[in-house]
Amino acid sequence: MFGLILKTFEYLTPLSTLTYLSSKLTDAPMGGFTQWLIRRFISTYKINVEECENTDLKSYKTFNDFFIRKLKPEARPIADSSTCIAVSPVDGTVGQAEDIKAGRLIQAKGIDYSLNALVGGRKEDADLFDNGRFACIYLSPANYHRIHMPMNGKLLRTIHIPGRHFPVGKRNVSHMDDLFTKNERLVCIFQTERGPMAVIMVGAALVGSIGTVWDGTVVRRSGIEVKDYSQENLMFERGAEIGHFKFGSTVITLWPKSLGDLELYMKNGAKVQMGQSMIGNAKLADANFKD
Repeated sequence: MFGLILKTFEYLTPLSTLTYLSSKLTDAPMGGFTQWLIRRFISTYKINVEECENTDLKSYKTFNDFFIRKLKPEARPIADSSTCIAVSPVDGTVGQAEDIKAGRLIQAKGIDYSLNALVGGRKEDADLFDNGRFACIYLSPANYHRIHMPMNGKLLRTIHIPGRHFPVGKRNVSHMDDLFTKNERLVCIFQTERGPMAVIMVGAALVGSIGTVWDGTVVRRSGIEVKDYSQENLMFERGAEIGHFKFGSTVITLWPKSLGDLELYMKNGAKVQMGQSMIGNAKLADANFKD
């Protein structure tokens, strides 16, 4: 019953309009008011300003300039490739991380959703990850909001799927069916030396925009858009920045089972940081130890 009430309320609430207005406000330079907002945000969410590449708060002209702040390279060390296959693409909290079973991903206890729908409905894309593994990581407003590569790879294509902007916090994840296939998202498919990998950037309420380093801010539209980058040789190293969110949201990573096993700590509720090992390799670690 609670799920039905929540769904009805949020369908009737103009979240996309509120998201649009929020993006305009947070992208506007407002002088002293912007500085007040930034300082209140730092205080409320206990942001460690010393991690920022630019610690001069007065140089941030808009709230979003600070929200998508870059960090010093040493603030997020990248796990050693000798014992790690892939790293977390973001800072956040693990929602679910496990096997994809019969084309379904777990959203929460008693709720799952379709792999095919998640990637935009194209069978050839879904087949790459069927019976593979996934990790869903939620970014709260307090988190660092730039998105990085889990492992070395070449961008093959992106699929932009327009949708709603429902909140993606724990309450909605636990009660709203198919949440991640209802919201706007950008599916980025890469080829790695170990096979295909997808990084999916899921929008949510008040997410002003999704941006990528190769194509700028994603333009919201009414239909699904597939862009082919396979001939452009867009190569990204593990840990390289590939995009950002202007406010909290979720990143879902997909890979075939042959790529490797999830680290044991990748459980519901675990806190992770960008660069931390997400897919370990026990054989590599054992070989290193013996050497």
